[in-house]
Amino acid sequence: MTAFPDSAQRSREEIVAENQDLAEGKIFAPAAYPGAAIVGAVLGLLLIGLACIGIRDLIVRVGWLDGSSWTQNSAAWIAERTWQTWMWPVAVILVLLGLWLLWLAVKPRRRTHVQLGDYQVMWTRRGDVARRASAALLTVTGVEHATTVVGRRRAKVTVTVSGEVDKALLHDRATEAISPLKHPPRVKIRRVVRSREVRS
Repeated sequence: MTAFPDSAQRSREEIVAENQDLAEGKIFAPAAYPGAAIVGAVLGLLLIGLACIGIRDLIVRVGWLDGSSWTQNSAAWIAERTWQTWMWPVAVILVLLGLWLLWLAVKPRRRTHVQLGDYQVMWTRRGDVARRASAALLTVTGVEHATTVVGRRRAKVTVTVSGEVDKALLHDRATEAISPLKHPPRVKIRRVVRSREVRS
């Protein structure tokens, strides 16, 4: 049986090298759905509805179904309309709607993960980093509860302690927990000592 090498005995260069992407193309960060995805799906359903109306009018024209052509009646009604005052707000709304749809089509997708260190293909979520920091703080003697919120530039930590706990130790533990990130945020700790609150 082949034994796997112990990761603790391997150099950082070896670990980084094996986690590099072997593809020659650009590596994209994990991101959320594009903004136009939901709107595009809704517009697709509307187009399917229009196609159904077209099929219905075709059946009417062939004579398989009694009735009048909806599309022909609609086109005739639009052709007979003249410009009226109430059309101004509608025109403005349609222009704004068109600009909004254009923005949805070109706006960047929201990133959902952050990169770990120098690894090109290893990512994690900010929520997982926050849980890691909270778990690390709970190992400190005197810490009863820890809540962490990790943002892009700052990690806000609220720690409830039962006594005098060294704030430098809390800061070091939280910083160490989020240090694997390629761009670790700055840590800001708020200590809550029973009935009183100490900011640091």
